[in-house]
Amino acid sequence: MRLDAWLKQPHSPAERLRLIERLAQALNAVHDRGETFASIAPARVEVGSDLKVDLSPAARGRPEPGYGAPERLEGGPPSTAADIYSVGSLCWEILLGRPAGQTPKPLSEVAPELSSELANSVMGCLERSPEWRPKDLTYLAQLAAAQQKAVQPPEPTPKAERAAPPPRTSATPRAAPRRASRSHLPLFLAAVLLIAAAASSYLWLHRQGADPGASARTVAPTPVPVAPAQPDPGATATAPPATAPTPAPTVTDAKPAPAPAALAAPTAEPEPTPVPPSTLAPTPTPGAATPQPVNEAPVEPASLSALSPLSVRRPGKVLVDIRGTGLRSNQRVRILPLKETPRGITVIRQKWTSPNLVTVLLDLDASVTPATYAIALEDANGELTKPLQLHVTK
Repeated sequence: MRLDAWLKQPHSPAERLRLIERLAQALNAVHDRGETFASIAPARVEVGSDLKVDLSPAARGRPEPGYGAPERLEGGPPSTAADIYSVGSLCWEILLGRPAGQTPKPLSEVAPELSSELANSVMGCLERSPEWRPKDLTYLAQLAAAQQKAVQPPEPTPKAERAAPPPRTSATPRAAPRRASRSHLPLFLAAVLLIAAAASSYLWLHRQGADPGASARTVAPTPVPVAPAQPDPGATATAPPATAPTPAPTVTDAKPAPAPAALAAPTAEPEPTPVPPSTLAPTPTPGAATPQPVNEAPVEPASLSALSPLSVRRPGKVLVDIRGTGLRSNQRVRILPLKETPRGITVIRQKWTSPNLVTVLLDLDASVTPATYAIALEDANGELTKPLQLHVTK
């Protein structure tokens, strides 16, 4: 199946990322053999059933607008940099489902859900200047492979398997009603006993009600203890003389009334709580809080994590992607010695893309000794990041 037909079909994000991985690997294999293509376009790329990519049809034809590199559309010869641009435009279309066009928009703006590293890697292939494009697509293939694990949805299958066991519990609802029916028997017996007890008490009360003297005795004493017991202590404090001679003994009992009066006085004294507020007012807490955060925002230290590619050949110019965190635009690329002095390696220019990517263009002449060197970033204070190894081969 041709790629243009494949793009018209619905595919999952994992399948699209897998196709990008296979496409980058296929182009790297062709370039390792020293071959280039005349025109890479969706109509000249074959996609197998297992997403294997065949680029052999791209050996013929003319570069097409929207897929051909700018230098090829202007009449330039085929080159590895031009092939990388064409594959970058295919990756842009595979991710979004529509052609990139002559001036592709940044993936980070069009598809913010993509990872910044993947978006920057694809946009690096679409640089108009061939010098700023990556030397190969090894890093792009690695990113596409890593992103597949993040978007693959194998989770629904275990959920379905876990949902299968519930049919076994279908027996439980059948047993539940039997247990419920058995539990009604004690409830019924308890209700019968309650009704019998209520009936017997009613008969007993009815018999007792036949004696009017007893009913009067039971009714009369109830209001007597309840009414005088509560108002007497409160009334004694306010109007003791108004009571009859009977409250005389109660007046003697009410003499402890000065105690609540004495208690009322101290309760009024602790009320002057304005003392703590007065102490809080003079303390200039807002003034003291403002000078504390004086430009103490922590700066994330720069750290390098990966280089792409890991090895370069001399002589010639090569583009190296430096990946990491906390990378700043005021840092400069430095080539450091490990075993050999880095002679013949020149930093032509560098470009800060984001805190995670700095791209540097190196020029390696024939005098460079094939060996392993170190590459790091240096800030204005001369502090270097932890270096990464860069291999130079013949």
